[in-house]
Formats: sequence, C-alpha cells, structure tokens
Amino acid sequence: MNSGQYDFAVIGAGVVGCAIARELSRYDCQTILIESRSDLGDGASKGNSAVLSTGADTPFGSLECRLVARGHARYFAEAPSLGLPILAIGSLTVAWNSDQLAMLTSMHADAVAAGFGDGEIVGPDFIYAKTPRLARGAVAAIWDPHEAIVDPFSTPLAYALDAVENDVEFRHSSPVTGAFRNSGIWHLETPAGNIRTGTVINCGGLWADKVDSLGGFSDFSSRPRRGQFIVYDKSARSLLDVVIKPVPTPSYRGVLVTPTVFGNVLVGPTAEDIDDPDDWRTTHEGLAALREAALRILPELGAHEVTATYCGVRPGTDRAEYRIIPRPDASWVSVAGIRSTGLSGALGIAEHVVALASGFGSHLARKSREPRPIRVPSLCSLDPRPWERTATPARADLEIVCHCEGTTLGQIESAFASPIPPRSLKALKRRTRATFGRCQGFYCGARVRMLLDEALAGRTA
Repeated sequence: MNSGQYDFAVIGAGVVGCAIARELSRYDCQTILIESRSDLGDGASKGNSAVLSTGADTPFGSLECRLVARGHARYFAEAPSLGLPILAIGSLTVAWNSDQLAMLTSMHADAVAAGFGDGEIVGPDFIYAKTPRLARGAVAAIWDPHEAIVDPFSTPLAYALDAVENDVEFRHSSPVTGAFRNSGIWHLETPAGNIRTGTVINCGGLWADKVDSLGGFSDFSSRPRRGQFIVYDKSARSLLDVVIKPVPTPSYRGVLVTPTVFGNVLVGPTAEDIDDPDDWRTTHEGLAALREAALRILPELGAHEVTATYCGVRPGTDRAEYRIIPRPDASWVSVAGIRSTGLSGALGIAEHVVALASGFGSHLARKSREPRPIRVPSLCSLDPRPWERTATPARADLEIVCHCEGTTLGQIESAFASPIPPRSLKALKRRTRATFGRCQGFYCGARVRMLLDEALAGRTA
C-alpha cells in the first residue's frame, strides 16, 4: 500500500470511477480509487438495463453524445480481452401510430445529420422478421444493428481489476468525510485516515454534490431518479433476440424490453424523481405499470414467470446533461450527471476526464511497458460452463452450488481469491450469479451464505 502521496484520487468506484482509474493506470502516476461501500459498483452501477448504446439516442452535439459514442467504440475494442461478453443483437425503436412515426422519422433524420448513419427506418416486414412475437400493429422502427447487451456487474469489476493489476490502489469502506487543501495538496479525510493527493476526481454518483461540497464547490445539485425493472425467467428468452425500445419523449426514454446476457428477459425502467438517493424500493404501482407495458409489447410474456424485480437509481442533476467540470485552479474534476448512459459511456468519459486532469500540472507520461492483462470469468449464458471448459475439470468446478444459474464451488472460490474479493452476499451474487436464478436462493442460499462467512472469517483470522 502506498503510504505517501498520490497524484490522483478517484472518489467513487462505480463503472465510471473504475474506468477512470483504469485509464490512469496507463500513465506513470500514483493513483488511488476510493469507495465508500464495501464493494465496487454498489450504487447506480448495479441497477441498469445493461444495453450498450451507440449514442444515437442521446442529445446530438452534446458532450454525452460524443462520449457515449466513443465509449461504445472502445467497449467493442477492449471488452473481449477483459473477458467481458458482448452480444450485438441490435435494437428496434418501434412506432405504433402516426404521431410516433413522425417523431421516428425526425429522430432518424437528426441521427443521420449527426453522423449516426448506420441506423435505418424499417417497416413491419422487417420488424416481424426480427421479432415475430412482438404485438401486432407496429408501423415502423429504427433498426440499429450496433446496439448490444453486456454484463453490467462484471464490467466495473474488470475495469477495477485491470487498474489494480497495473498499480492503482483500491480502498473500500472508506467514505470521504472531509477535504481540505494545503500547499497544493488535497487532504481527504476517511475513517481509515487521511489520503493526500495532488488531484481529486469526484465520481461520487448519487452523492457527487455532497462530495463536491466537501471541496468547497456548489454549482450543481443531485436529482436522483428511480427506475424499477422486472426480470422474466429464462424460459422467456426464446421470445425475442433484439432490444425493443419505445419512441422516447423529451423527458422519458420509456420502457424497453430486452434479452440479457444471463439468459433472461428484462423490462424497464420506470422514471420516478425521488428525494432520497438511498430509496431503492420497488413499488406495487411501478411494477404493475411495467407488467402492463411488457404485455402490451410482448404479449406472450404473460405465460412466463417473473424471476426477480429490482430498482436502479440514476444520478441526474439539476440539468439534463453531463456535468463534467474541470477546476484547474483547485486540481479537482467533478464527474456528475452521468444518468443512464454511464455503462455505455464509461470508457469515453474516462479518456475525456484524464485528458482534462492531465492539463492541471505536469504532463502525464504513458508507462513504457504494456499493461499487464486481466480477464474476468464470463457469466454469459451462451458461454461454456466451468465443467465444459476442459477435458479434466477440477473437482470444485464439478460441484454445482447454485443449480438455477449453474454456479460451481470453483467459481465461488475463485471470486474469494480475487485481488478484489466480494465482502457481502450482494457482491458475491454479482461476481458469480449465485442465488440470482429462478428460486432466488431458496435452495442454495444457506450454503452460499456459509461459504461467504467462512471466507470473511478467514480474511480476519
């Protein structure tokens, strides 16, 4: 552990903070990634639709549009070497009436003018060839072949593991409770002691305004927006193989229906402005609205079971735009208002933020050596299971702990042996899919809890 001074402190280990830490690991500098919770990706990053957007549905000419497009390109180029699955199944933004068709036509013209020329307007024949179970009555759609579904849990983990493997320090359970600057050095107060750094990059997500206030800045305020989701059982996966999107309104992108890389079907989100960023509740009204929308779009979903429901809280601000604010005189960058496009834009955001921060002082020099590679195990339902990957699987890879998801003892033990091991049941679920399946841990929950308790006891022994 670096006990001295850091060049950069990244506050917040969501997908954007982890991507920025990874980007900084390519340079000859000392970086620390600080997370208030016991695990990374445990805030806004854990609750999204896991669709990798091209940027064609973001405000054209905006910073968000540019960084999402760049993030999408980089994800396709870099994710495979990290072991992250990408299923480029494409999306259909569907119009159901003449008013929506007019909006769709305008959207497409704007997208082409902005440089997104790969999407095309298609008619009912194309739509129903792509998704024959879709409700009747679709008038037209924009077909975007480059949109994809990805693993939203393994992505921040992969970025953080890559950063740690390449000399970034990760410190969990360390909320920043105070900040002051003395002689050009920031002192960040945490329960584990002060952290000294030349530059602060605030990726506090839902609490970015609170973190900024510690540094003396108050030019934006967070506006959390809750989005509820329904997860349908894997039996529903055969109903569609494309992302179905609604024609968005100026204030709401609407409810989408999409497959997941885990073999389920996902419906959501709602859009509810809330006051408390810790309000992760699902509601009867919200879930009922989602189910009604789901059956209106894909009627046969009514014959399939709901496996789970969950909620995501998106970190908006008082403006509907990214709030990436460089503060050169203070050596501080605020990275806020990332909202629902953080997963898609993270690598583009990281590149942009590091370029901003490198101008604060001495020029950042790239490391002379190539980055040390890492890979995370793929949790995609289409990839071989552990017992299928070798002719002679290890015994632990033959012992299935979670039968719904096919999670083996070997996968769980590997998660505990990671440089960033899970420290909670939720974190273990995100690493391995254990207890995420149809029975929601009814069969394996006690065993999984016991394995976690034993691992935690071993770390403190």
